[in-house]
Amino acid sequence: MDQAIDLRSKCPHFRILVVGRANAGKTTLLKKVCNSVEDPEIFSPNGKKLDLAVVEGTAQRGEHNIENQLIFKSNRQFIFHDSRGFESGSASEIQKVKDFIAARSATSQLSDQLHAIWYCMPTDNSRPLLAADEQFFNISGAGKGTSNLFSTTGNYSNHSVTVPVIAIFTKFDGLIDQTYGELRDRGKSIPDAKNAAPERAQEILTSNFIGPLSMTKFRPSDFVRMDDMRMKETNCIDLINKTANALTDDTLRLLFVSVQQNNIDLCISNAVRLLWNSNSEDVERVVSGGISWFPHAWVPQICCF
Repeated sequence: MDQAIDLRSKCPHFRILVVGRANAGKTTLLKKVCNSVEDPEIFSPNGKKLDLAVVEGTAQRGEHNIENQLIFKSNRQFIFHDSRGFESGSASEIQKVKDFIAARSATSQLSDQLHAIWYCMPTDNSRPLLAADEQFFNISGAGKGTSNLFSTTGNYSNHSVTVPVIAIFTKFDGLIDQTYGELRDRGKSIPDAKNAAPERAQEILTSNFIGPLSMTKFRPSDFVRMDDMRMKETNCIDLINKTANALTDDTLRLLFVSVQQNNIDLCISNAVRLLWNSNSEDVERVVSGGISWFPHAWVPQICCF
């Protein structure tokens, strides 16, 4: 438990860049992740809370600041950065994103680094991949940074960290609806079209999105499909799991798991993996390491046999 407390004291936030078009459902996705029904608060790079009306006004004038931090009251441990305007394909906006990633990768402070990128793409439109998407995954990439990380053994050391990029396909339900309409136009009956639409939509997703992205120079670390995120029963567990699995460093994974509040199974699986791979004969250290994956558990003293 001590390593989790020490880690959170030095790096209390997990920082994510959210890339995507204006209609990609990014805000709805983040609300799901943070279990919120409210919009996020926006803070300047220096931590000053900004007036939402002023921020929206500047965004409409094309003056969006990617350095601004989006934080939800329901989970202040996540810091999000939004790359609004990236989908426009303008060279200046793409360069801003590249510069932001490079600057965050260059810092040695874990708390200031970018820890993950969520790249959102709506699937319910006729333009699967934009030029900006292809440029990002073929030219830009996510880069690497060197941080002073708190290792699971209790020591600090320098690590080269690759920022994982998760490709998130949003509005898949819209693609199913479109596919259903096409099948009906081809003469399929209502029952047959309903049954065939999901499978056909998945085929389109694979051929138009997953296939081309898998062939890029900097292919995504993983892919996540999101259905209608406005529905109460829709969850983001798959996104949480795949983001955690894409984090190759145990320390960053511990930070992410301790911040997310959606999936207790993720805490359990990582704790079991640590305990299973542990060669330590120090029972208290092993138990403490396992408990550290449960951020809401508080054990003031561990009594061991």
